[in-house]
Amino acid sequence: IICKSFPSKHIISQILSAIPGEWHGTTFKNHNLLGREGFADNLNALLAKKADSSDPITTNELEELGNAEDYLRVATNVATTLEVLLAREKNFSVDQVFTFASDVMPIVAVVLTSKTPVHLYIGDKKSPLSADQTKFLQLLGGNLTIHNTAPEAQKDDVVLSLDAHESVDGIIGSNILYIVNKEKITSAEILVIRKRMTTPMTTPMALARMQELAGVPVTEQEEIKDDDLAALYGHLQTMSGTDINTAVNPIICTAGLPTIASMWITLMLRGGADILMASTAYGGSSQLTDIITSRANVLQKHTFDIQGVNTNIIDRIRGRLDDLASDVSKLMPLTVLFVEIPTNPDMKVPDTRELAPILQGYKEKTGKGVLLMVDTTFAPSSQVMKKFKDLNSELPVVAFISLSKSVSRGITTAGTIVANHTDFATDLIRGVTETATLLNTTAKHDQLLRLIQNHVGVEDRCQRAYEAAAAVGTCLQEVVKEKRAVEMPLAFVKTDQAALGFTSSTFSFNLPGPENATNEQNEALAQRFVDLLCAHSEFKPCVSFGQDNGLVYATVPATSTQGAIKEEDKAKQAVGGVQLVRLSFSPTVNVEAVQKIVRDSVTTIYS
Repeated sequence: IICKSFPSKHIISQILSAIPGEWHGTTFKNHNLLGREGFADNLNALLAKKADSSDPITTNELEELGNAEDYLRVATNVATTLEVLLAREKNFSVDQVFTFASDVMPIVAVVLTSKTPVHLYIGDKKSPLSADQTKFLQLLGGNLTIHNTAPEAQKDDVVLSLDAHESVDGIIGSNILYIVNKEKITSAEILVIRKRMTTPMTTPMALARMQELAGVPVTEQEEIKDDDLAALYGHLQTMSGTDINTAVNPIICTAGLPTIASMWITLMLRGGADILMASTAYGGSSQLTDIITSRANVLQKHTFDIQGVNTNIIDRIRGRLDDLASDVSKLMPLTVLFVEIPTNPDMKVPDTRELAPILQGYKEKTGKGVLLMVDTTFAPSSQVMKKFKDLNSELPVVAFISLSKSVSRGITTAGTIVANHTDFATDLIRGVTETATLLNTTAKHDQLLRLIQNHVGVEDRCQRAYEAAAAVGTCLQEVVKEKRAVEMPLAFVKTDQAALGFTSSTFSFNLPGPENATNEQNEALAQRFVDLLCAHSEFKPCVSFGQDNGLVYATVPATSTQGAIKEEDKAKQAVGGVQLVRLSFSPTVNVEAVQKIVRDSVTTIYS
């Protein structure tokens, strides 16, 4: 729907006053996902209805619009509402307008998705990109020329401008990309870059821009005190298991994936690397790595399989490292083992006592540098780097944490990488910080403020959420055995692993198929079970975890968090044709109520 009429300031003010509370979050129900275009259609219809009405827009009406996406990094209802308003202002459709938390990434997104050279015309204005930023684009295979003139039409190449002009294919606004020519700039490809390498405008950023459009005072943000920010940095370091080092603070970006993107680009600048990660790692991490390695011949991605309850992750890592070491001539100067501890969604925890010597042996055999990059998002306070320091003090380790989960209580998105004590790791994080700064993907003021307000107490929250998960997991296994006469394994951290700090609040499982079930019934079983659970207010059909809202998040990873994973890799997770279900628990969940819902849902499945 393209609407020529721009809403009045009064209508925009009504929207601001009626925004539902859930729109301020980071994760949204995934049972009514419409995509940006579907959400925009509903919003435009509502605006058309209200144009000739004296009735104000209500919260209920906004809630009934549905959801643009299920996670902030992809799209939010708030940011998409702003994009709809900006689109109407120019008589565009919403697939022609994208907001970004970064003021650099609108240009980067066009350059990385264009199959032809890109020309940016800036007239007499200052270039929005520095020489170093342009160098990044060249390393990633981009072709950008900046002209200090008025725009000139190009038959095949892409033309960008800082102002509207008849010859342009796209307009670069303040943190905004306007697509004029949809044949030369593809919306779907822009969205992939935005959701993997950056984010939309944060909710406070988008609300501030809407307040400007409404002509009302912009909400002032609370000041961040240096001591509070230092305490956040120090806490991230101690949680990760390294001493506080104010000379090399953790890098914090707008979300987890932009943080990883800055790491991979920094490794490109430093000569390249081989990246080894699980084939079923978080789908966003996997696709991001594919995007960057496909554009850089000095980065190579390799994978190892960990599917199956009885699969030994150490054996799989050792085997793939042996494969790489068999032909040293093909290796880059550095090998990065990027491993989730615990893994997603299998909840496997590799034995650090075995892993440290394996990495040392690989280094000695190949003569190549080694970096261990540990994703501790499921157990951010595990102090994992101290465990490796006690085993090999010379091993460079960095800890990656998606701060969008337990650390922020799900209130904001952000991501961090923390260096251990080694010179290699600390120097590398300095480089990653420089890269993120140039891409303008470092965390925004509102994100740092929310992290400061919520990071304290994460250790206790993780412990209580783990205990809730353990209690419900035991109940689930008992009722499955009772109703189906089958011992169902639970992909969950073991008690001794939790005692070491790996207190994950999440577990996964493959329900045994009902007796005499057809293949189609088994294939649908996981989602059917999630639907039964989410019919109750204690559950939410959602992809994230680490929330502190009293809810259990339920999802089928193969169709949600692993959307970017190869089908053959996801198929290896299925047991008897039944895919994994993942449940994630809040520290304040009502365990007894949830256990009853689980019992009733299992009974329904097997009745």
